[in-house]
Amino acid sequence: MNNYFAKIILVISFFSITIPFFGARAQEIDYSNILSDAQAQDSSSMNQVEIKNFLQGKNSYLDNYWYFGNNPGPVELSQDSTAEYFRERSATEIIYNAAQEAKINPKFLLTMLQKEQGLIENADFDERGLDFAMGYSCFDGSDCNPRFKGFGKQVRSAALQFRWYIDNIEQYTYQPGKKSCVDDHNSDWPCTADGTEIQPANRITAALYVYTPHIHGNKLFATLWNKYGFGTAVYDVISGIFPEGSLLKAKDGDDQAVYLVWGAKRLALGSMGVLVSRFDPNKILTVSSTEVNKYEKGPTITYVNYSVVKDSNGNRYLIDGLTKRLIVSDEAFRQLGYNPAEITDATEADLVNYSDGEKLTGTDLSPKEEILQDTVSKEIFYVKNSKKYSIIDTNILKANYPNVKVKKVATATLNKYEYVGPVKLADGTLVKKADHKDVFVVSGGQRRLIPDGNTFETLGYKWTNIIVVPNKVMNLHPIGPALSL
Repeated sequence: MNNYFAKIILVISFFSITIPFFGARAQEIDYSNILSDAQAQDSSSMNQVEIKNFLQGKNSYLDNYWYFGNNPGPVELSQDSTAEYFRERSATEIIYNAAQEAKINPKFLLTMLQKEQGLIENADFDERGLDFAMGYSCFDGSDCNPRFKGFGKQVRSAALQFRWYIDNIEQYTYQPGKKSCVDDHNSDWPCTADGTEIQPANRITAALYVYTPHIHGNKLFATLWNKYGFGTAVYDVISGIFPEGSLLKAKDGDDQAVYLVWGAKRLALGSMGVLVSRFDPNKILTVSSTEVNKYEKGPTITYVNYSVVKDSNGNRYLIDGLTKRLIVSDEAFRQLGYNPAEITDATEADLVNYSDGEKLTGTDLSPKEEILQDTVSKEIFYVKNSKKYSIIDTNILKANYPNVKVKKVATATLNKYEYVGPVKLADGTLVKKADHKDVFVVSGGQRRLIPDGNTFETLGYKWTNIIVVPNKVMNLHPIGPALSL
């Protein structure tokens, strides 16, 4: 279980849709085909809300467990994948973040947590179980490596390890299509009387045997995978053609809602206030209802961004994007600068659709986003949550924050913030270079080529929305897959 630093960086959604879990079916275990590669890599199968609901349904201690460590989320990794982001996060967020970073199904990670330490179905505190939650760097007959002690380290390390195995499985004993022996003193085929013959049908099955080289451990995984209903998902659903971060509105039919494409699904924006507090209405793509309806519909985004809401227990939250951030004290509330009369009563049904964000303690620098300019160097930064991100070109400032006023501050003020990296263009931004005809749309921090005018117009883009940027801005965005109809 090495190669911890072999990483796949993914910028993906941090919010998607609640889907039902199907009842488990009694199945005979195929030890050569435990699950498919598509299932193992379906990183959008659960959002944070779904993960939390699953843990609650199992009465798991993890439901209310928090861990301090370096477990970056998709947005953080998109800003600077090499930086460390130490802070306290819920188990739900840690599982989700690891799944997105490694492009591994969160259902796979949940199953591993139960298989290795029984944490999913354990309601009681288990210190050692939490410390070595995924059995990462724990080998039969020896102690676990203390370097990887800690829930967050375990989940992230194991997710990245499986990403490495899947991508590099040819380097290991167990390989797709190769006959091998498990529980044998010699893993080569043919088996002795002590061994069980397997021939992995795919990469993830081979990877499971590399991680756990015995039958009973993988039998337990397969049993849990089916028990939780994770093996019944359908992977041939027609998906939409629009990139992550698109705003869609149907030009026909009765449904006139504006939807955000996020996590390969569509989220309805509940009002014009909800829309304009987060997005530029000029980026709405007016397309056929057939294309809109290809995305599974989820819950509505109900609250205006940066509004404060209160649940039935009196807990106050700051709505921040698609997360809710607990305001832990009156002092933290005062720091936000709100009047108590501005608090909105929230229903549990609405709040459950927002994942838990970083708590507000009253010690945060700029808990809401601001644009600050150094009065001496004239450098401009986006700041939030005690971190600063450089805005290297005015095109980014105009495209991302057209309505945010730039505030001039002293260098000493900016020095209080931790520097993370440069700001990228917002999703949905159309860009090209002055000396080139190719047009790209930004999606998930990548630039995706729009190959021709027909594709551009069919997808509902507007030629007037294209901005011309210098190479230094274009190069912030790695090239992603081209769009196609």
